[in-house]
Amino acid sequence: MDIRKDEFPVALQAYDVRGDQENFVAEQVVATQAEADNFMSLYAGRLIKTREVRPVETKRYPVVHRKRSNGAVWIVLVLIIAILLIVGFSTGWIQSMIGQSK
Repeated sequence: MDIRKDEFPVALQAYDVRGDQENFVAEQVVATQAEADNFMSLYAGRLIKTREVRPVETKRYPVVHRKRSNGAVWIVLVLIIAILLIVGFSTGWIQSMIGQSK
């Protein structure tokens, strides 16, 4: 099946025919004849139908990235500082640094 250049992009659909029933197998939107040929070779022996691709299916939407929370980093930093303060006060190192020896 050759598709005219002005018809791209087009959606190709493969159906498995059993008796008078058509069971849907796969669909792919193709933009070139090579992609169409590849799809048709993958589903050789099955009924191939085409349908027009709606504009909403080809519109590119910007990727929205969620801002990551730096909460975990801050929690780790606060815990490290708290541990250092506890160890520093319990050993007397902080008092000796600020000049308040025992």
